[in-house]
Amino acid sequence: MSDGKDEPVLRVENLHAFYTSKSGLVRAVNDVTFEIKEGEAVGLFGESGSGKTSIALAILGIFDRMSRYYASTSGDNENQQLWALKDKAKKQGLTSADMEIDLPGVEGHIWYKGNDLVALDEKEYRKIRGNEITYVPQGTAVSLNPYSKIAPQIAEAIWIHDEDGVFWEREVARLVLETLDVVELADPDIRQNLKPSEFSMGEDQRILIAMAMITNPVLMIADEPTTAVDVGVQRRILDAIMLVRDKLKIAFLIISNDQGVIAQTCDKIAVMSAGRIMEFGDVKTVLMSPGHPFTRALIMSNPSMEVIRKIREKGLRIRGIPGNPPDMTNLPPGCPFSERCDYAQDICKEEIPEYREVEPGHWIFCHRYEELPKF
Repeated sequence: MSDGKDEPVLRVENLHAFYTSKSGLVRAVNDVTFEIKEGEAVGLFGESGSGKTSIALAILGIFDRMSRYYASTSGDNENQQLWALKDKAKKQGLTSADMEIDLPGVEGHIWYKGNDLVALDEKEYRKIRGNEITYVPQGTAVSLNPYSKIAPQIAEAIWIHDEDGVFWEREVARLVLETLDVVELADPDIRQNLKPSEFSMGEDQRILIAMAMITNPVLMIADEPTTAVDVGVQRRILDAIMLVRDKLKIAFLIISNDQGVIAQTCDKIAVMSAGRIMEFGDVKTVLMSPGHPFTRALIMSNPSMEVIRKIREKGLRIRGIPGNPPDMTNLPPGCPFSERCDYAQDICKEEIPEYREVEPGHWIFCHRYEELPKF
C-alpha cells in the first residue's frame, strides 16, 4: 500500500477529550498525537474503552456536545459545575493547564487544511462534517431510517451541503447509483428503492459506506465496521472499504479491536490503551515485531497464525492480558499499563513515559523500550 503524499490530510496534536460521569471525570483521550496522509489508512487498535471512538467523535466535532448532553441529563451538580467552569475558561481563552484543573471537553489541536478544527464554531464545522470528513458508524440498527428508502438516505448528505444549489436531482440520482455500484450492492437500480429491513446486515453496512463516500470526502472514519458479523460478511465489508479506497484515493481512519481487520486494510497502526497511543508505526512492523509490552500482550492474547509460529519459535506462550484496565477516572501516575506489565520498574509506575520516535516513523510510549527483549 502506498503512503500517499508527505503532507498530512489530518494531524491530531496533543489531543485531550474528557467527559463527566457519575464516577468522576473520564479521561477518554489523554495527550494523543498522530497524522494521516493523503490516500493512507491508519488504524486505531486496542481494548474496548481505550478511547478509539472518542478520538473519532473529537475529529467530527461532536464529542463536547454529546458529553455535555449526558452531563445535563445526569442531574449531577458537580458535573454541571465542571462544564460551567469549562465555558468560563473557553471565553477567557484558557485551558485546563492554565486553570490547573482537568476540565471536560476537547483540548489540543486537530489540523485540517491549515485550520484547527478544535477552534471552529458549529456553523463552520457543519461545512466539513459529513462532507469532507465523513463517518461510518458501528452497527446499522440505529444508523439507517427504517421507514425510508435507501436512495434518499444516501443522497441526503449531498443536499445538506449543497448550499449554492449546484446539483440537479437527475445528477444526484446518478451519483447514488454509481456509489452503490462502487460498494458492489447487487442490482442497485432496482434495490435503491427498498427499505433497510429488506437488506442483509452486510448489505446495510455497505449502504452506510455508500452514504459516507457519496460526497467524495477527503477523510472517511469507519468505526468497528465489521462488528457482530460472520466471517463471510466481514470479508465483503472489508472488500467494499478497499474498493472505495482504491477508487477514490481518500484517507481512512479505521477503528477496530480486531487485528485482522487492521492488517487487511491499514498502512499505519496506532495501538491504544487507557486513552493513550502506546505504539504507532507501519502496520506490518507493529503487528509482527511489536515494541511496546502492551502491544505484545494484546497481540499474543489473540494472535494470527503467523504470530503463533513466531511465539512457538521463541518458546513463548499464548495468554490473555493479565489484570484489568485502569480506572479512567483515577489513572495511575506513570504508564497506564505499568500494573499489568511484566517489564515494569519503579520509574514506570511513577513517571509518565515520553512518546518518542525510536526509528523513523515508529513511535513508542515506554521508558524501557531499548532494554526489552526483541519479539
